[in-house]
Amino acid sequence: MKPLLFLLCIILNINAFSQLSDEFNKQEARDMIAICNSFTFMDLYNSDSTILPQGYQKTYTSGIFGMDNKYQIYQKGNIAVINLRGSTDKKSSWLENINSAMIPAKGHMKISGEYFQYCFAKNANAAVHSGYALGIAFLSKDILHNLKSLNQEGIYHIIITGHSQGGALANMLRAYLENLSGNEISKRNKFKTYAFAAPMVGNKIFTDEYNTRFAFNNNSFNIVNPDDPVPTFPLNYNNTDYLSDNLKTLFSDKESFNFKKMLSDGAVLLFENGISKTVKTFSTSVNKQIVKDVGSVEIPAYVDDINYQRLENRIEIEPVVFPKMLKDSSILKNETLMHMYMRDPNGDFYNKELYATESWTYQHKPYNYYVSILKMYFPDEYRQLRRKYLPENID
Repeated sequence: MKPLLFLLCIILNINAFSQLSDEFNKQEARDMIAICNSFTFMDLYNSDSTILPQGYQKTYTSGIFGMDNKYQIYQKGNIAVINLRGSTDKKSSWLENINSAMIPAKGHMKISGEYFQYCFAKNANAAVHSGYALGIAFLSKDILHNLKSLNQEGIYHIIITGHSQGGALANMLRAYLENLSGNEISKRNKFKTYAFAAPMVGNKIFTDEYNTRFAFNNNSFNIVNPDDPVPTFPLNYNNTDYLSDNLKTLFSDKESFNFKKMLSDGAVLLFENGISKTVKTFSTSVNKQIVKDVGSVEIPAYVDDINYQRLENRIEIEPVVFPKMLKDSSILKNETLMHMYMRDPNGDFYNKELYATESWTYQHKPYNYYVSILKMYFPDEYRQLRRKYLPENID
């Protein structure tokens, strides 16, 4: 009996390890951002073998859908991962990002003559990013097909992840899948979301519902670098007593007063109707371009709301250090210049203009998110990391 009991304990432990828990799991976060880097490594090096975490097997890579969207499926035991690709260099991919006027979170679209019924939130006043909603419309049929295949294998625990545009799509896909009926998807499925560097995807009504159902239940997480500007997109402003709140702060705590933020919020409020009209007009033009690229697309009428709100369960990671690199390394071989430029005791030049400067996108790079998470949660792995940055990320 003892050997049988021992075997039973092993089986139970394996099954427990292969279940998703409602909590932030630093190992899962590390593995997910490593998986998000698969697309980058495939593009740069034609191989992702050095970045993929142990134990995960890539079982599916989709074709291209709609606005240059693509995704992968990984499996580890009884857990599957859906990894959604971020923005690419293709024009259609960026059209998806900037098509930012909101549409109702529940409705239907017509794509190449086929109706796509969708629901991202139950509240009738909820609204979402039209470009990302359209992205899910293109991806949905293939993802649902693969989810059913996973279910047939007995896999019902699914992590949804992505970086940047992929992170926004991860949040949107989670909302879409959770609102499907039992006839469309098995209710045995349990989802968990890790979105990295994701732009915002909906208005306050949408985010309130999403947060209540998922974020506040500790199974949806948005990981952001505070120095990364992308998670602050699209437009967001404080629409409640912005002036009185900031004036109170001015007289009580000068250090936390943000005059620039107060002015920008105020300007948006003063001209909100004009901005809303501009955003909708711009998105209408973008949508026409999308039609040229992907075919016939009909989406619901845009709503007036232009104020995006961020999702909760926000995990902030540390900004990464930009490497000190000379713009022109040949200076080290030029004796005249070496004598001309003074250096500090560490051998670094005092003239900062000789060094490369950090671009605004540097903190946004998926590999830098990976490095930051290792440094914060897995210092031993960080110290052993051969590449603290990718040379290709230095602009």
